Amino acid sequence: MQQDETTGESVSYLQIAKALRDEIRSGAYADSGTFPSLTKIMKRFGVSRPSAVRSVAELKRLGLVGARKGAGTFVLTKNRTIGLAIPGTADSDFFSAVMDGLVFNCRKYGFDMIAGDVFAVDHDRRDRQAEKLARHFAAKKVAGVVMQPVGFSENADRINGIISDILDKADIPVVLIDYDIVPSPERSRYDLVAIDNFNAGRKIASHLLGVGARRICCLLRPLCADSVHVRFAGVDSEVRRSRGRRANIIVAEPYDEKKIAAALEELRPDAIVCSNDIAAGMLAKTLRRLKVQVPRDVMLAGFDDVEEAAKMKPPLTSMRQPCFELASMAFRTLVERMSNPKLPPRKLLLDTTLVVRESTCRGV
Repeated sequence: MQQDETTGESVSYLQIAKALRDEIRSGAYADSGTFPSLTKIMKRFGVSRPSAVRSVAELKRLGLVGARKGAGTFVLTKNRTIGLAIPGTADSDFFSAVMDGLVFNCRKYGFDMIAGDVFAVDHDRRDRQAEKLARHFAAKKVAGVVMQPVGFSENADRINGIISDILDKADIPVVLIDYDIVPSPERSRYDLVAIDNFNAGRKIASHLLGVGARRICCLLRPLCADSVHVRFAGVDSEVRRSRGRRANIIVAEPYDEKKIAAALEELRPDAIVCSNDIAAGMLAKTLRRLKVQVPRDVMLAGFDDVEEAAKMKPPLTSMRQPCFELASMAFRTLVERMSNPKLPPRKLLLDTTLVVRESTCRGV
């Protein structure tokens, strides 16, 4: 039997916490709200006091139990419904995986969910859906919200401001995912869970420089999210550090053959970094129409490492984001925020993994 690394006991505090958590979810303590004392936990599971204390601390961290001086530990009976709003699910398989991770955590830890429709292809319509969903969260008095701000719209800043006002007035804790509602390096009053976009940009630029790229460009789609600007700032930082020059920016839709052709003529890039794999896939088709070969003429890289990245011709080099870990971190952060609203705003960044494929391997 596996031992607790801290105490050396055969039953770990996490096993105890899970057993008690399952009992809480089954309603075993619903009638009185009382909860076993540390002494009872020690006797029942045959563990020391430190293990019992750590198991209860884990349940407190999950927002399942609380404690009052003179009253002992008790089961929290507050609202356990969480609102999920991830508009990017309509744009990328990456966000679908994030949503799946959030749903998994809610079910695992006994939280109900409200996840409305914010998946319209038209971004203006999606903005209206997001605002409507926020009002629904407020009307339902959810315990907290995990939200990706709306983007790719001229009205994004205004809509995000309206949504934040709605949730603030309803006194609903919010954890943002992917990017903030204000442009970097500013920070809002909300917790933020995202990848380290700046470092991811540096990683992909370092790889391209290492395989011989000398003129790296970034393809910036109009009205993109702030996270993309941060990624490209990382690319630019690494290029300047290594080459003493800036990485050029191409502002265009990846399917705009005229603008792409003009940029190729003017800037003569030998490598292009796209905001995500979807944009890279569209750009690859445009380059084929322009008789530009990848990677012989121009190397191509993206972000997210969605399933289609490996199926592209040639397969796409991409930065893999930790979807499930991102979702789990956002969920835990919200539970902690719900338990302690006075915590200062936190910014939690996760690392990414470079997946190298043929699109950046010349000679293939």
